[in-house]
Formats: sequence, structure tokens, C-alpha cells
Amino acid sequence: MITLLQLGTALATDLEPGPTGRYSATPITGVHVSELEDPTPYLAGGELLLTTGMIFAHGQIDPVAYVQRLREKSVKILGIGLGPSLTTIPATLAKACAETNLELVIVPDQVPFQNVSRAYWNLAIRSSNADLMDSLGTQTALARAAMRPDAIPAVVRGLAQSLGGWAAFVPSFGEPETVWPASARQFMPQVLKETQRIDKLEAPSAATFEILNQPVVLYPVLINARVYGVLALGPGRRLTPADRQVITTVCVLLAMRSRHREQRGESAALLGGAVAKLAVRGHLEAARMLAEDSGLPDLPSTLRLLALRTQGSIPVAMAAESTRGLGSPEPHDLGPALKASPFIFEHETSLIALLDAALVTALDAQPFDDLEGTEFQVLGRSPGRALQESQSAAVLSAPIHGDQLPAVFQALRTAILRAPKGTLTHLGSSEEAKASTWVKTLREYARTDLVATVTSYLRHRGTWEEAARELGLHRNTLRYRMQLAQSLLGVDLDDPDVSAHLWLALRQAEMQGY
Repeated sequence: MITLLQLGTALATDLEPGPTGRYSATPITGVHVSELEDPTPYLAGGELLLTTGMIFAHGQIDPVAYVQRLREKSVKILGIGLGPSLTTIPATLAKACAETNLELVIVPDQVPFQNVSRAYWNLAIRSSNADLMDSLGTQTALARAAMRPDAIPAVVRGLAQSLGGWAAFVPSFGEPETVWPASARQFMPQVLKETQRIDKLEAPSAATFEILNQPVVLYPVLINARVYGVLALGPGRRLTPADRQVITTVCVLLAMRSRHREQRGESAALLGGAVAKLAVRGHLEAARMLAEDSGLPDLPSTLRLLALRTQGSIPVAMAAESTRGLGSPEPHDLGPALKASPFIFEHETSLIALLDAALVTALDAQPFDDLEGTEFQVLGRSPGRALQESQSAAVLSAPIHGDQLPAVFQALRTAILRAPKGTLTHLGSSEEAKASTWVKTLREYARTDLVATVTSYLRHRGTWEEAARELGLHRNTLRYRMQLAQSLLGVDLDDPDVSAHLWLALRQAEMQGY
């Protein structure tokens, strides 16, 4: 904004201060020339009004009424051009201006009014160029910040500093907001409420509201109508066109960065799913090699296999922010394990997840009757309480080792199809006692070592040649012993439910030294 002081300095002798003898720093929105008795219909307010004063010289108008009209139109500066009409400022006009705080300036005789207009627009162009250069410099700095590892915090901080206020980015997918400075977190509860309204709009747009008597502006961060979050600003001053251009640039940078993170998450989810598929099919070494080559963490030494079934489609990748309050009589939490696991894939109508057993605690059979606080983030989508709304079912295995995954996976596939809606079932909880009895029966058979026979058979997933080779037996001998074992136990050892529970019981007995 150009001030009278700047204009007077630029014009030098082509403009003089009025009776006060000095220029004020009053802002000027433009320069207008008029000899009308009432020029206000053609004024917007804030202009420097220039006149030769002929209406005052001939007594056509009362200076008091003229000045009053100008003040009502928010004109704060009146310039009198001396010459044929007036050689000095009339005393009545000077008095009226002084009483209403309308500043007077003088254009000396023989100085064209065009000089004043030209000087004003030269200053305006110079100011616009300076604002543009500042804006470009700020945008360049923010673009560089967007390339840093901490891109979003760096961009938010840079924008807040450039506006002299505070800024916050609220992602749409359940991630924590980024706020700068930290003191601005006092505004976040109200900001989060307002961002939820923007998320529900079919055509999101900027919105302004007040928090603690301070104006706050919200800008949707989007690409092709897809909202990735909301940028909240508490500017420390009135926003200029250059500021708005910087804000637009920041919204684009945040959207691109969010999309980039989403694409990386999708790639990691696909690779993690491939690792999990290899592991549950018995290719454990290949799974570990793929995880290492893909930059994923190694498979945990002790795992728990989880299956989720919903009425709708199951996403390929899933990470849970938390799963608090599932209505269990005992404390339990699947959230940390789901959030930390990249090894998740979709199989038929279920989602299969390989969880770190150390991150899962005290899980028993229980309904999904209270998912308060649960947020699921799936390939950029946030279904939130999808499990609860669709009456999903889940089955969780006991802690197992990697070589047990194939057998347990087969049992889990069968169990999830039978699991009642709205429940989380612990695989093996109802069969453990039965499996322990099977192990005891095999151990008590004295004529041959059926424990070693069945263990080898299950370890090699029913492959006769490999099991016979490990035991040093002929295949027919192995077949006879397996038939004997099945006859003693009264079960089909090729049934996934049976083999999974029996395998776990055999492993437990082996670890206990039986």
C-alpha cells in the first residue's frame, strides 16, 4: 500500500504539504481528479482527490458540506492545485479540513496533475514487483523445504513464519496434525471440528471462522477433488494477494507430498503382502530375502496369525491406529501389532496379517461390540469402524514360529469361515486340551515312536518322500505308522484343523522336553 509520505517524497517539489507542514503515513488507494461539487459517487474510498478548487473560488459550494461528504466516503486526503482558480487555500476550506481530519496537500502552480498520478502508479508498480519477488523467494524456499525428509513440518513452519502467525496441517487419514508453533495447539480442538465439516462437503472450499477472537482460515489440500487434508492458518496480519499465492503453493506442495507418501505406502503394502504370502506357504527363506531386499523389517521370530472377515471387500493393506475397548473382560490390544506389521494381504474373503506376538497381549474370544477410538488406515482410505458396522469376524492364532505358519494358516482359513459374526476367536482355545491328549496318546504307544513319525509328517506338510527320508523309513512303513496313528487318535491328520492343533501341541511338548 502506497502512503502519502512515500508519494510526497517521490514527487519532491511537485507536491507540498498543507497547513501542517508535513506528510502523514496515510495509505492511498489511488489518485482521482474531479471538479464536481459532489465527486463521491465516483470514488471508492481511500483515494487522494485532486481539484483546481474552482468551485471554491466562485463560491458555488459550502466547504464544510463538501469536506463532510468526502469524509463520509472515507477520503482522507484532498489535494488543491494552485493556479488560475486559487492562489492559496481558502481559510474556510482549511478550517473545515482541520476539524474533520481531512489532510490537505498542495500541487504547485504549473505542475500537471498527471505528474501526481504517474508518480503514484510508479510507486504501486515498484511495490507490486517487490511483493512478487518476496513471494517468489518464499515459494522457492518452501519448495526446497518440501524436498527435505521432514517436508511437512518444514513447509508448515516456513509458511507460519512468512505470515507472522501460526499454521497447521491436518491430514484426512487419521495421522496426527502438524502444528507450528507449539503454542498454536490451543486452537486444535476447534480446528479439528471445523475440518470435519470440510471433509463432508462435496465441493470443498476455503472457510473462515474465529477462535478466541482470532480469525482462522481453512484451505482444503486436494488433488483432482481428492481431499488429503486441511491447511489451517492464523495469520498475524491481513493477507495480501502475494500471501494468497504463497498459500496456494503450500497447498499444492502438501497435496503432492501426501500423495507421494500414499504411493510409497501402497508399494510397501504390496511388497509386505508378497512376503506374507511366501511365509504362509512355507517359503520362509524366500520371504526373508524379499523383505530384506524391499527394505522391510524381518519377520518376527514369534508370530501370531490373524484373519479378519467382513461382509464387504477387504483391503490389500491395513494398519490400525488402535483397537481399544473391544469389550473384553481382560485387557488386550491388537492396535500396536497391526500398526507395526507390513505383512498383510487379502485372501479370498479375509484379510490375513502376520503380527509380532510380543505386541499382542491377553486376547480371548470376545465380540466387536465397542470399537471406540479405532481407526483403520487402508491404502489412503479411513473406514474407521468398518469392522463394527459390518459385524466382522476375526480369528487369532496362538504364538507360533515361522516354520509353523503353513499348518496354522490352513487351520485359520477354515476357522475364519466358521467364526460367528461380531466375534474375535482365539484359534486353538477350544482344542488345546484335545490336542494335548492326542500327544499323550502318541507318546504312550510303546511299539514304535509315533511322536517322531507324526511330527515329521506334519513338518513336511504331508509329503511322504521327505518325511520318510528324514525318518530313514520306507514310504510304506511310514504310511502304516500314519494309519496306526490316525486309528489311535480317531482323527484325520490331513484335516487342517486337526493338523494345526496337533502340530502346536507337539511343538509345545518338544520345548518342554517330553
